[in-house]
Amino acid sequence: MSRTFKPGDRISFVDEVGGGVVLEILGVAHVRVKTDEGFILDRRNREMVLVADQSFYGVTDHQAGMVKANDVRDEKIARRKAGNAPRIGKMAKRPEDKSVAMVDLHLHELVEDETRLQQGERLKYQLAYFERALEGAIRDGKRKLIVIHGVGEGILREEVRRMLQFYEGVRFHDADMRQYGSGATEVEILRHR
Repeated sequence: MSRTFKPGDRISFVDEVGGGVVLEILGVAHVRVKTDEGFILDRRNREMVLVADQSFYGVTDHQAGMVKANDVRDEKIARRKAGNAPRIGKMAKRPEDKSVAMVDLHLHELVEDETRLQQGERLKYQLAYFERALEGAIRDGKRKLIVIHGVGEGILREEVRRMLQFYEGVRFHDADMRQYGSGATEVEILRHR
């Protein structure tokens, strides 16, 4: 039985986390969807299901994005563990101290295909990922978080540091250049929640 949708229908993906809203009908079994993350995708009807009104859940777009980013991170970790593939060509190595966490915000480390993200979405995705990593480090009782943001034009670095100014109980500065290069920030977590 073929599923039919109409513009404005709220959908959920069958084999993926997340969902969105149908924007337009492209053909007999194809629609264009705007995902909860803001991406525009063309999908087959059989890849989606209609979602009943879920307004009572009270999940914000930000929370949904954080859940999706967690799922992406978990999948990436599982793939690495399964293949035990070395990280070739990466400048930073994992700290051996268990009380130190590290997050690499290079886009190619966070998403499978970065070309699917528009320019404005890239920074937004990186900052959301950083925020989740910082919250996780605080929650897990880490004393430091090393943030690898790269050198580039410095926009990501400045945005990360701007966000850190709103967190109580953290102090930040350039990370050890000998160990992490010039594109990293060290965040000291002074107190735990």
